[in-house]
Order: sequence, then C-alpha cells, then structure tokens
Amino acid sequence: MTPLREPHEADKLTVVIIPGHGGSMLQWRLSAWALGLIVALAVALLGACVLVLGTDLKQRADLAKAQELKQANLRVAADLAQGRAALMRVAVLESELRHMLKFKNEKALLKGQAVGGPTDEDVKELAALLDDAPQAAVQRNEASMADLMSAAADREKRFDEIRRYVLKRSTLMAARPSAWPVHGWISSGFGDRTNPVTAKAGFHTGVDIANDTGTPIRVTADGVVSFAGWEGGYGKLVVVNHGNGYSTYYGHLSEIKAAVGRPLKRGDVVGLMGATGNTTGPHLHYEIRLYGAAIDPTKYMEE
Repeated sequence: MTPLREPHEADKLTVVIIPGHGGSMLQWRLSAWALGLIVALAVALLGACVLVLGTDLKQRADLAKAQELKQANLRVAADLAQGRAALMRVAVLESELRHMLKFKNEKALLKGQAVGGPTDEDVKELAALLDDAPQAAVQRNEASMADLMSAAADREKRFDEIRRYVLKRSTLMAARPSAWPVHGWISSGFGDRTNPVTAKAGFHTGVDIANDTGTPIRVTADGVVSFAGWEGGYGKLVVVNHGNGYSTYYGHLSEIKAAVGRPLKRGDVVGLMGATGNTTGPHLHYEIRLYGAAIDPTKYMEE
C-alpha cells in the first residue's frame, strides 16, 4: 500500500494576525483544502443570510400590502354603508312623494323593501373577517356592492316612474280649463233658463259674464284654436281644443284675436268682449265641453 503523501510546504498558507499595542502575534498555517473549506462555508453562510434577509423583506412587504388592502376594504365597506343610508333616505322621500301625489298603484308605496349594502355592524364584522379570511371578506364586499348597485338602479326606475307621472299630471293640469276667462259678473248661469232673446224656456250650455265692450277675453287653458269666425247665435266665436277631451267656447266677441291652428297658452287673449249674435248687451258666453258634452264652467273657474 502506498502511504499518504504529506502536504508539501508550498501547499500551505500562513495566516498572521498582528494585534496593536504590542500584543503577541498570532499565526496559523492552513492547507489549501482547509482554506477552500473555510471560504465555501463563509460563502454559504453569506448566501443564507442574504436569503433570510430577502425573505424577511418580502414578508414585511406582503404584510404591509395586506394591511393596505384591509384598510381599503374597510373604506369601501364604510362607503357602502353610507350609500345604503343615503338610499334609505331616498326611499323615505319617494314614499312621501307618492303619498303627496296620491300615486297609489300596485307598485306605488314602499313596503319594507330591502336595500343592499352593509350596515355599521357589518363593517365591524368585516374587520375581523379580513384578518381570518381575507378572500371571503373581499367577496362579501363585492356582493354588497352588487346589491347596492341593483338597489340604486331600482330606485332610479321608481323615480323615473314618478317623473313621468308628474309630467303627465302637469300636462293634464295645463290642458284642464281653469280660472275666469274675463273679470265681470255672471249675468246668466249654466242650466235651465228662459232665453232673454226669445223668451222661451231652454237649456243654457254655458255662463254669461258681463263687462264693458272691448274687455280682453283670455283662454283658460293651453290649447290650439280649432274655430274662429261667425257661428249663428254665438256671433263671433272662438273655439279652443285643449286635448284630453276638453274644449272651450268664447262667444259674442266684438273682435277675434286668434286664428285657427294657433297654439295658445293659458292667459293668452282670444278676443274682445262684445254683443254679436243673439244677445241683449255686451257679455261673454263661455262654455266648457268635455268630449262634446257641455259641463258647468263655474266648477272650473278657480281663480
């Protein structure tokens, strides 16, 4: 058997440490393989330190990001709670509007309808859930947001329904004859009477309002002139169609101030008071017809 070769002196490295202040000098003689082992261990130790430090920094960054996401989710939940409270206030306002408008169809009034979104208690529970099950907390927030958006869309539809109802009512009110067509006194009412010209019993289809010749006569609702001219016993007559079945007649005029087809707004002048046609003196014969049937104008003369 060949004996192991002793390391040659040239294969060895001497490490010398000279302390300051006159201390004793220290030295070690290391073989090449021992020195390599020490360097490898040092490199491995340094790599482990770098790995541990990198992992720690990543964990710290992940923790900071998780805390940031948690706070963001809590802010979203708080905003959702405020949005839910706002929708509840709007729901109460809608209910009050419907009551005021007497808008009571089968969909009309709110009857404990749920509004999506978290409550204040939900926000507190969410904080705990974000610690234990963050993914579930995020999904819960997303579901609450979807509920809130759905409730907001439903409320928008309901207010649009109210808006259309109010617009329709406004149109109907504008087309409904009201107010006096002229200031004066009623010289003959609606209904049975003795005709002042023929002295025969008959039915008076309107009211006679007396005043001076030339007094302006004003239309009592929005509409369009359907007739303007001479019409037998009416004398000079203007008829206005208001839609929704309503029309008004203005007779015995001394002068017509409106042409057929002209759109009118309530209060526009249609003519001047006179005594044309079958009459004993200056006055306005004023009629309201609903789907062609004469109705008592005094029930509509509100102003």
